[in-house]
Amino acid sequence: MARKKKETRALEKGEYYDPANNRFTFRKMVKGNRINISARTLDELRLEKHRILLQIDQGMTPDVTRGNEPLDKYFDYWYEKFAKNQMKATTCTNYKAYYEANIRGDLGRKALKNVSVADCQNVINRMVKAGKKKSTMTNLKSCMNNVFKCAMDEEIISKNPFQNIRIPKTKSDKREALERSQIELFLGYIKNHPVFSRYYPEFVVLFNCGLRIGEMAALTWSDLDFKGNTMRINKTVNRYREKDFGYTRAVASPKSDTSERTIFFNSMVRKTLLKLKMQQGMKSDLKLPYVDDSGYIRGSVTGFVFTNSSGGVWVEPSFRKLINRIVEHQNEDAKKAGTELLESFTPHVARHSYTSLAYEAGADMKAVSEYLGHSSIDTTLNVYTSLTAKKKQEQEVVVQAIMVS
Repeated sequence: MARKKKETRALEKGEYYDPANNRFTFRKMVKGNRINISARTLDELRLEKHRILLQIDQGMTPDVTRGNEPLDKYFDYWYEKFAKNQMKATTCTNYKAYYEANIRGDLGRKALKNVSVADCQNVINRMVKAGKKKSTMTNLKSCMNNVFKCAMDEEIISKNPFQNIRIPKTKSDKREALERSQIELFLGYIKNHPVFSRYYPEFVVLFNCGLRIGEMAALTWSDLDFKGNTMRINKTVNRYREKDFGYTRAVASPKSDTSERTIFFNSMVRKTLLKLKMQQGMKSDLKLPYVDDSGYIRGSVTGFVFTNSSGGVWVEPSFRKLINRIVEHQNEDAKKAGTELLESFTPHVARHSYTSLAYEAGADMKAVSEYLGHSSIDTTLNVYTSLTAKKKQEQEVVVQAIMVS
């Protein structure tokens, strides 16, 4: 291999050009570290050379081989070695979904050491163009920050290219609550419907208790106290990747510490649940694993209050499809009869609706926040509460009454 000039630029000490393969290399012993790297252009070579020399100056021992492996390969290594043992299993599942959808096979093919800030920003820019939600982009950034930080801790790279990536503001969907009339129309429709009536208890609990879908799905008969009319919320149903954990549905601890709570339920909920218990007769033989935060099975759960038409537990996607199906059928009947149509809504809107109805009724927001299991009252006030037109008019009256000059 001969040392020579390329593109009219002289090679520095330790740099070589291989005309047979049209590649540049750098070979040298630096402070006891044997450096041997190559690149197709001199600029790429010197960028990597300076990165490695900087690591050495900072007292690191650079790994010049692992930096050449694809980002996809390093992510898989990070996921198995670190993520699955340090993060909640649900977080791991979500992170992997974000990575598969936005990085793998695209940016993921690039060598770990060559991933640039511009590459990472391009990923976000594509997501913006595709109409992805800001929360999705934020979660992907959080995932990739963890991946690259780990690579820095292992002294494979010297800089996290995702750290200062900017996520532009995007228009988020409003979390509008349903008006009471719409809730009553929906419940009235399914209550006596020949097919949908079997799902009436689920919706009564959602609209009257403000539970998350996973919390409702995880309810067992042992969680209910019909003497004190209380409901214990101490677990949730989560979805997992079978390839990673060996199962697709499992029961786990609630979303956060404040999510574990005991709440009162009203007479409508009591009546509906007692009727359901009587109808069920023999307890369901459905059994799900109970897993810890890392996804390891620690027991099992039986005696579920609610099951879907297949005898399994509810999860958000299937429950969303159920709502869409009910709304579609109701609106077909309403068009024929010339009656009021139903608004389409998501499962979580039932939770928003409970919060707004409580606000409209004048409930103490701190108490409502605790009832819902929010981490702070700010979440209840700023994110979930949607003032109804009537409440806004009441506020306008107050504003006009408080007038000084």
